[in-house]
Amino acid sequence: MPLTPAGVSERTERPLTFGVWVAGIIRRWPLVFRVMVLVLIAASIGAVLIPPAYQAHASFVANTSSASKMAGGLAGTAGLAGLANQFGFGSRADPSESPNFYATLIQSDELRRRLVHSYFPNPRTANSRDSATLIQILKIKNKNALRREEIAIKMVSKSVMVGFDGSTNLVRVTVNSRWPELAAAIANRTISLVDGFNREQRVSRARSKRTFVEDRLTNAKAELRAAEDRQKQFYEQNRLWRSSPHLVFEEGRIERNTDVAEDLFLTLQRQFEAAQLEEFSDAALITIVDPGVPPQKAQWPRYWLLLASALAIGGILGLLAAGSATVLADWTNRNPATASELSDSLAAIPRVRRRGTDGARIVH
Repeated sequence: MPLTPAGVSERTERPLTFGVWVAGIIRRWPLVFRVMVLVLIAASIGAVLIPPAYQAHASFVANTSSASKMAGGLAGTAGLAGLANQFGFGSRADPSESPNFYATLIQSDELRRRLVHSYFPNPRTANSRDSATLIQILKIKNKNALRREEIAIKMVSKSVMVGFDGSTNLVRVTVNSRWPELAAAIANRTISLVDGFNREQRVSRARSKRTFVEDRLTNAKAELRAAEDRQKQFYEQNRLWRSSPHLVFEEGRIERNTDVAEDLFLTLQRQFEAAQLEEFSDAALITIVDPGVPPQKAQWPRYWLLLASALAIGGILGLLAAGSATVLADWTNRNPATASELSDSLAAIPRVRRRGTDGARIVH
């Protein structure tokens, strides 16, 4: 090869242009092919070893209680807005009846704790009647029961996803599992737990309200009876009360107290009847739109998508490897002394090559 006046070959001085780099990649097409084959093999192994994943969907609508509907209707009318506030109805709906609340409830640790302790048909056994908790189905190996529960909750949090539409009050639950029947069962059980928790909390709140109003009603009834007894006693003892200004004033005060006690009693009586109705029939319920159905097609693996992804990723990695090899070869050609020193340094790294007669490893 002809030399330059400086004694360096033309090949060494040739710059690494884009065209030279592409030509180097093309010359190294066997490397690109080998990388693609390795990626295809890795994808095939992953498709065999990684269990299939099925995805089940369920959805429900978050309804509002009649109290919230009345509040919204009154607040929406300008003339009745003050009346709504007077009776304790806000201008907005109850936040605990919004789809955002239900989505947060599904993601709470309390509901997930109830979910992992719920029983499902065990897909690991041939008998469909066998049931087990999610902790048992997931086969979490840990001697500490609380730690097993914690791990199960974390696994469920990754498998159960929730979304909602604020305009329609629709809440969607998506569950991923390696068994289609279990995915659908978990989705349905999640909605069942939401409904049970909803009823439990709202009935408890309505019962507390009814108990409070009932106690106040008992006291108001006693106060009304005492006021009526005082009025009766006044009339019995003062038959000519109209002829005395002092007795006329006293009679007016007693009558006013009796009227106030009567109004309070009647108001509490109406509130008590409303609280009784609310306790039994006024809870905000949910309406199931789509129950969970076992999917027939797995989300993973999808072989054609896996093949296309493996070819694309393998091609990109192969081109990167060939391009890196081209750059490295150019650097080695331009810096032979440094490359030789680096090669010698790598060769000097101790390596385990063989074992001695006593079985001990010899380091070179």
